[in-house]
Amino acid sequence: MKIEAFAELLKNGTLCSVAVYGITEAIKPVIKRFVSDWAKSLIRIFALCCGTAFGFYLTQTPEGAMSGFCGASLSAVVVARVKDKIKAGSKP
Repeated sequence: MKIEAFAELLKNGTLCSVAVYGITEAIKPVIKRFVSDWAKSLIRIFALCCGTAFGFYLTQTPEGAMSGFCGASLSAVVVARVKDKIKAGSKP
């Protein structure tokens, strides 16, 4: 793989990660009021689908879709870790 193609996939994954984070944070407060705990996993699945679609839209290739999927999953992992660190830091 050429370095230009790798840089493009990395850029698309980052863009998808940020976009999915924004979408998820925007809809979370509304959904949390109306759904049970098991349905919260649907939010994560929705975020992965959004990332995949956005990645495919950017490049029109399967690699772009995979880059978007990876960006979306990375976004979920990073947000969860940051929240854990914040909670751990606030305990006396």
